[in-house]
Amino acid sequence: MSVKSYDDAIIDKFRRVFNTDIIHILPVENAIRFMSQLKRDKVDFPLISTTRLGFSVVGSNVNQAAKMTGSFVRRDGKNNNIFAQSIPIRIEYQLDVFTVDRESCDEIVRELIFFFYTRPTLKAHFKYGLDFEHNFNLFLNDDVVDNSDTVEHINSGVMFRNTLTFYTDDARLFMNNPQTQGEIICGVESFNREDSNETK
Repeated sequence: MSVKSYDDAIIDKFRRVFNTDIIHILPVENAIRFMSQLKRDKVDFPLISTTRLGFSVVGSNVNQAAKMTGSFVRRDGKNNNIFAQSIPIRIEYQLDVFTVDRESCDEIVRELIFFFYTRPTLKAHFKYGLDFEHNFNLFLNDDVVDNSDTVEHINSGVMFRNTLTFYTDDARLFMNNPQTQGEIICGVESFNREDSNETK
């Protein structure tokens, strides 16, 4: 699915940014299950949980040529030109940082803010017979909300939680659009000039 490709790219980037096994980073699809099991399961901290809040079509940016024909991607070796039809979308995310002390929570959030402002461009990979990458950018909303008082004690300690929201507005839904490449066939008759003169 197109949207999940962006989820995967974001989680992979977070893992490479922190480059450590100490900070546990949940895939987007596990975030809701984690929240529901938080009180009764043993959870390792610190932890970053990312949730996709939803997405919307950016109707004002829909391009007729992009949605109908698409952009050229490659040739498939079977006389087909592969085009990627696309429709622009905006995807909203929520990111929660969970720690057992406030200082660690603040430090992780600091790293994330610098990441969003200095390295906002990521690559998402798409299949659908396209097998290509699309660059997109992440934009951090201004507010960092302290939700520590909305969670209870865990493992005999206080759990701290900071929440950020971010989005990408240059994501796209893609569809494979193969088009048969036209052929030009020329019939050429060869003859000898001497034979041509003898017939005159």
